[in-house]
Amino acid sequence: MRNKNCCARNKLGRWAASAIAIVTALTACTSDGYRYSTDYPCNFTFYVSYHQTSVLARVLDNPGLYVWVEVQKKLGVNHLMVHPNNGDADEDIALTTEIENNRLDYDMMGANGQLIVGCSPFGEWKAYDRQCPYCLDNTTTRNHPLAWTNNGQAVKCSRCSRVYNLSSGISDDGERLKEYRVQTNGTVIQIHN
Repeated sequence: MRNKNCCARNKLGRWAASAIAIVTALTACTSDGYRYSTDYPCNFTFYVSYHQTSVLARVLDNPGLYVWVEVQKKLGVNHLMVHPNNGDADEDIALTTEIENNRLDYDMMGANGQLIVGCSPFGEWKAYDRQCPYCLDNTTTRNHPLAWTNNGQAVKCSRCSRVYNLSSGISDDGERLKEYRVQTNGTVIQIHN
């Protein structure tokens, strides 16, 4: 009788462990699957160690601070254009190192080559496409840039007038900004699908 109870407990324990593993896997896949966009390729790298005074280097440690960034080629040199939400002056950062100027591909920065990067008031790192997701999904063009509103804590589309809260990435009617993953080790910020 003792062996039967022991075996029954072992089977129940294995079944419970399997059920927990399945639920955990499903929950993880569901949250990532809906949160991070794969609609447009995104793979942006910024070397903080080369540009320590840039507002982009400080953005992930300052809750409520967001910037939108794009890369422009000027006279054969990549320039990172940084536009802060707090009223500070825009930055034009020449990316002159070999890796930044020649080895990184800045063509994969979301729908139209512009990203919003920042830190929510809750300390969570955020990266969004700067294009209105509703307009991207309902028109044939990719040029629907969002502009700062509500003291830079939200962005608004001039075409459809939707306002997206940057802490949540969601508009009042439930539309969600196209969000990308943010990773950093203190010397490099990487934003990707």
